[in-house]
Amino acid sequence: MKLRAALCSIGLLAGTVAAATATSPAHADDTYQPPEVFSIAPIVHAGDGTATVSATYRCYGGEDGGAHLFIAVKQGPRVNASNHTTSAWATTFYSTNFNYFITDRGLLPTCDGTVRTDTYTVMDDPFWANSGSAPALRTGAAFVQFCLFDSTNSGADGDLTGFAFKYQMRGVLAD
Repeated sequence: MKLRAALCSIGLLAGTVAAATATSPAHADDTYQPPEVFSIAPIVHAGDGTATVSATYRCYGGEDGGAHLFIAVKQGPRVNASNHTTSAWATTFYSTNFNYFITDRGLLPTCDGTVRTDTYTVMDDPFWANSGSAPALRTGAAFVQFCLFDSTNSGADGDLTGFAFKYQMRGVLAD
């Protein structure tokens, strides 16, 4: 499966999320609703080449039907939340793309219709041009992207069905 997050990381991800049909929600009285990302924790914790990002979200699209997460942390003196959001402006770029080589489906959210607050690990993005040679995240500001695709998303570029995101500047606390 190829990862896709055109709105999250233009030109950096390889491919698309596998298309799938929606699965039923966790409870019979629940009906499908589009995914939502409510918040990203104000602090990203970094150390030893990894970082953790916590976020609160809800999705109904089913865990095993093509749901996928893309999370990125970009840091550098020219990175901001308005017009310098791509990795081209970053001196350091961590993401969940490292999962591409570990699992056959990437990072999976829990899409059972409940509001969840989960913590995810990000590492040096293996698809980024400076991968392997960039400095580690340091204490300071960083641009964080949390992109949630449920199983109703087709994986086609520009498909906003079953997609939710939150992009924010957050603090990094490095060990």
